[in-house]
Amino acid sequence: MGMLPLMCCMSVLFMHTVVFAAESQIQTSAQNQFPSVASEAQSTAAFQQALERIGKAAGTAGVLVVSLSSGKVVCEYRPKDVLVPASLMKLLTSYAALKKLGPSFRFTTKVLAAEGPVDGVISGDIWIKGSGDPFFASENALQLAEAVKEKGIRQIRGSIFVDNSFFQPLSERICLDSDCKGTYNPVVSATAINFNTLTVKITIPAKSRKAFIADSGLAEGYVRVSGQAGPGKKGGNSLGLRSLGATGNGREQFQLSGRASGRGGRVREFRFNAADPAGLFAHSMRAALERSGVRVLGTGAKEGTTPPGAEVIVSYDSPQLAELISGLNRYSNNFMAEMLLKSLGGYVAGVPGDSERGIAVVRTTLSEAGIPEQIGTLDCGSGLSRFCRISPETFCRLLAAAWNDNGIREEFISSLAANGEQGTLRRRMRQPDLTVRGKTGTLNDVIGFAGYVSGPSGKTYAAVVMLNEVRDRAKARQAVDSLIEQVAFSGV
Repeated sequence: MGMLPLMCCMSVLFMHTVVFAAESQIQTSAQNQFPSVASEAQSTAAFQQALERIGKAAGTAGVLVVSLSSGKVVCEYRPKDVLVPASLMKLLTSYAALKKLGPSFRFTTKVLAAEGPVDGVISGDIWIKGSGDPFFASENALQLAEAVKEKGIRQIRGSIFVDNSFFQPLSERICLDSDCKGTYNPVVSATAINFNTLTVKITIPAKSRKAFIADSGLAEGYVRVSGQAGPGKKGGNSLGLRSLGATGNGREQFQLSGRASGRGGRVREFRFNAADPAGLFAHSMRAALERSGVRVLGTGAKEGTTPPGAEVIVSYDSPQLAELISGLNRYSNNFMAEMLLKSLGGYVAGVPGDSERGIAVVRTTLSEAGIPEQIGTLDCGSGLSRFCRISPETFCRLLAAAWNDNGIREEFISSLAANGEQGTLRRRMRQPDLTVRGKTGTLNDVIGFAGYVSGPSGKTYAAVVMLNEVRDRAKARQAVDSLIEQVAFSGV
């Protein structure tokens, strides 16, 4: 792309006025190339160098920076062009969730039975029914099991079934570029545990005559490991574990191979997305109940629909949505974003929740915030798609809308990563007197930033920088950071 035909207006800001509050309309110059600006802008060599670096790092780019105090456009380059947003998409999903569900919203996971307990015994099966909790973990399964025990229940004579009917399809793998191998490609289901992932720890004893040990925590009943492995020569390690897929009876088969080097027991951990989310949850819940002293006599542990009229035995409520979104945005959690999108569809548009309904809710929410319907193409909740196309202007409008909304402002801003402190910005933009709360976006050829920036002047800016066709991600990040830093310290 070369050097961007872009100049940031330090002394001619009157040329571009932005109104975010009542009218929610941005008025910008139709020109992509600005006329020459006054010497103050021209003398900002470091600032211009940042722009040149963006041009060298990416084939296409879009930039929009707005002063939130004055409403004036500080800097822009092709702000209306729609580009691949990568994980910046999570801002749209989380904003819609805060607006439609509310910061204090909680997800509920229920344990149900056809009939209540008699003398500490449930005579039949139990069902676990979730409603999209994106943060339910092993410790919560143990809490749920303890709640069952506290009800005086000591025995369940039937099996454990997991009801995923709040979402459609019952489970779905979200894949980027048709490549589903990466752990960053989440498996989504309405009832999920540990992000629908599992960790298998393989220990190879020093003496080859001893069998390997596979430890998968609460998921021990779900995991089946076959194959052989042994100790290897010093410095050599070929130990591998791969999934052979779901077995069809609520379990997943894994194949072990290779050798592990080192003294004493050789230990390696492998992480997988679950091939059968319902089986993973059911077996984890069985283990949690057994640990709590509740015996489960039935052998089944798999998918199953709750029968009409089933009685709620106990339930677990998640942390508030505001807290959940902090984990989603700061650490760019794909699983949580896709769960939230389907949940929006289910809670707002009607059960079952799916991505299409969730996207419709996001579009409606943006429209209600005054953001034009022609915002681009929405294809997912996390940004794991090259079909998503959003403009810098849309993201800037979103940032301004959240900033001006007292109902969600604090929760939305606090959910974002902080420069030099936490999340995806922990090691970036560590300049003194620089405060950044933002969301990053990254794919192999995409780098993006959208967030709030302030410097020594105390002025706050909504800044969006989107780079596509990136040739060098490290240099692209440096170029984005340099631009953000120069805007913050400009004091315009």
